[in-house]
Amino acid sequence: MSKLNVILVSGSRHTIPPNKNSPGVPRIIEALSKNDSASMSYKVLSKYEDNLDHKAYDRNKYLHIKPTPWNRFFENILHYVPLKIKKRIFGYSLEDRIVYYEGIKRFIKKEKPDVVITFMHFELFKKLCKAYPKAKHIYFFRSTDLKLRLGLKNIDFLLKNSSGFLANTRAPIDELKALSPNLNFPTQTIYNSVNLSDFSDKISDGLSKQYRKEFNLTSSDFIVGYAGRLSEEKSILELFEAVHYLNNKGLKIHLFIAGSIEIETTPNIHYYKEIIKFAEENLTDQVHFLGWLPNKELYEFYNAIDIGVLLSKYSEGNSMFLIESLSMGTPIIATSIGGNLEIITNGENGFLIEVENVKENLIEKLEMIANDKKHLNQMSINALNYIKQHHTIDIMVGKFNNFMQNFEA
Repeated sequence: MSKLNVILVSGSRHTIPPNKNSPGVPRIIEALSKNDSASMSYKVLSKYEDNLDHKAYDRNKYLHIKPTPWNRFFENILHYVPLKIKKRIFGYSLEDRIVYYEGIKRFIKKEKPDVVITFMHFELFKKLCKAYPKAKHIYFFRSTDLKLRLGLKNIDFLLKNSSGFLANTRAPIDELKALSPNLNFPTQTIYNSVNLSDFSDKISDGLSKQYRKEFNLTSSDFIVGYAGRLSEEKSILELFEAVHYLNNKGLKIHLFIAGSIEIETTPNIHYYKEIIKFAEENLTDQVHFLGWLPNKELYEFYNAIDIGVLLSKYSEGNSMFLIESLSMGTPIIATSIGGNLEIITNGENGFLIEVENVKENLIEKLEMIANDKKHLNQMSINALNYIKQHHTIDIMVGKFNNFMQNFEA
């Protein structure tokens, strides 16, 4: 019996195997791809990076759309095509994405795989379904609010052309089943996950003290941490205002903020200047901007903070910041939206607060937990235990392998 040829396609412009600066998705795709069996053989298709030439990896499994003279010429031509026309023809307008996706399409038509799993962008999923309809196509949706993100027209395309559906939260699967009660293809939630050896073995009071010392802070200082985009939707100003209010009440809280406006794709410069100004005027020695931190250094950050915050206002999928923080025994205060609701149990491994009252709820929770170290310590234990029971890579790979059994001959 011949093996099924399965290709995992990354719609994001990050290379796989991941490098030290890679976000969570490339690392998850790599983990899922390492599961060749008697019936299935996996390959991964992602964007090429120069550093791959000097990296040791399986070049038969990890394939890349490499730059060619034709690609460069095509991208230069696209630069002069109006945005509206590019979007009408391709469904998106970024030149490098167009070139990358067209390269993926040519590769799939040439490779003729049995199964294609497309991560991230739905326009790429549509393109590959049309380019090679003989394959079984599976879409891996990595957000919440399926109808809002895709629209009914695209959901209709999904229902007619997909052989399976994966998501990193339960919500979009529930939504899809509600829209199509007689759904005729398999679904599965594959949450973000961590390799506990990457994080949990580095939980250390000594490491925390060492990191804090760089900022003239001690183990008794209470530190709240956030890592991510410095945008309005993450409620950073509300966080600063809550800490300022508690400071005036006599409770001094320090903030570690990891992120860089310079690497954001759609930076809100006006908002960034607003939070910087507020910090300089009201929290001069309490807000510590750490800049962007590569993944390999985040464990030090998680070790150093007492509690993290994830205060998204509009949507939130299955945040790697959330999962990784919990895996280091760091509880999270999160807004009660999207994937946060599937991870945080209020009062056990963190707190859920309402979007409509972020500042007021933060003040209440921060004041309470800063003065109740016993509760904080128990939540820390609960956080790590939750990850061990629900979000290790082995657990998610097992779910993925069970899902893929639906496509065995």
